[in-house]
Amino acid sequence: MSRKTIEKNLAFDTERNLYYVAFRENGRRITRTYRTWEEARSALEQGPRRFPDRKWTLEEWLAFWLEEIASHGLAETTLYAYRNMIRCHLQPELGAIPLAELTPMRIQAYLQGRINRGLSPNTVVKHYVMLNTALSLAVRLEVLERNPMDRVIPPRRQEARISFYSPEQMQRLFAAVEGTHLELPVKLAAYLGLRRSEICGLRWENVDLEAGLLSIREVRTEVGGSVVLKAPKTRTSARRLGIGGLRDLRRVLRQAWEHRRSDDPKEWVVLRRDGTPPDPDLLTRDLMMAVRRSGLPRITLHGLRHSFASVANSQGVPMFDISRTLGHSSLSVTSSIYTHLFDTTESRALAAVARAIEGGHEI
Repeated sequence: MSRKTIEKNLAFDTERNLYYVAFRENGRRITRTYRTWEEARSALEQGPRRFPDRKWTLEEWLAFWLEEIASHGLAETTLYAYRNMIRCHLQPELGAIPLAELTPMRIQAYLQGRINRGLSPNTVVKHYVMLNTALSLAVRLEVLERNPMDRVIPPRRQEARISFYSPEQMQRLFAAVEGTHLELPVKLAAYLGLRRSEICGLRWENVDLEAGLLSIREVRTEVGGSVVLKAPKTRTSARRLGIGGLRDLRRVLRQAWEHRRSDDPKEWVVLRRDGTPPDPDLLTRDLMMAVRRSGLPRITLHGLRHSFASVANSQGVPMFDISRTLGHSSLSVTSSIYTHLFDTTESRALAAVARAIEGGHEI
């Protein structure tokens, strides 16, 4: 069995990496799961939490939903964002309101208030989604009779502003970072469209220079000042890319291979000058400093990912192939991000009309 008893009422599942705590509640045995030993021990010492009822406040319900339900299925990055939303915004504004008194008008006023205080509509939409998810569960568990979110109108999303470089600007950036610790991450983003977390999570076991293959199997990101390793964002984000024809990128990768710290296949590919893997946020700051010194427009590693998509589109690469290379979950995701930037249908139609008029031909 994968579940091993640590002490009375506390067990650990070696396959799922979860701790199980058993409680007695109203004469029944109840088991709850926790991600860390500290959480499990704390729960065991405090005893079972009371089951939610209609008298609970929104703050109490969100704490129950987040820690008892959502924490077992959401990524650590998402949980961190939700905890911040609750602590910094929802708890001070709506937390003390009993669930039964939480009206659509109060929630609508809260959402608009966040925008009035400077949050972007796209950020406030995330508040709407989290509240809707949490309160929908309250209805399913019969803690609420109806979900007040059903009558709340979410903010209208704003079109994201996407920054990207032209091929000429990317050449200038390449010259600016040549021979520095930024050369490899910059070229991985520009040539392959990799995400920052994918660049930071790349190990030598996933790079085959002889076969010309590079695989994305793990990502390395930052959550609340701590570096977190996890699986790629979606199933399609785990992908294999052919780099056989990319001579410049293979040259830089070979240089990094020759200067690696050890023969351990799990060694990180991208390293700083001192031989340590860079913190993702620090890598972004280093790039921004290099861009500023070179006099180029502001860009991030994610902006170089957009630049890859822009160049690919300008060279006639089908949107489907761009989507697969970027590791998007579906073609619709790629289209929603890039179609308004790269769609030239309208300009082609106008040019055709102009040619017909100027040539005196019937349309």
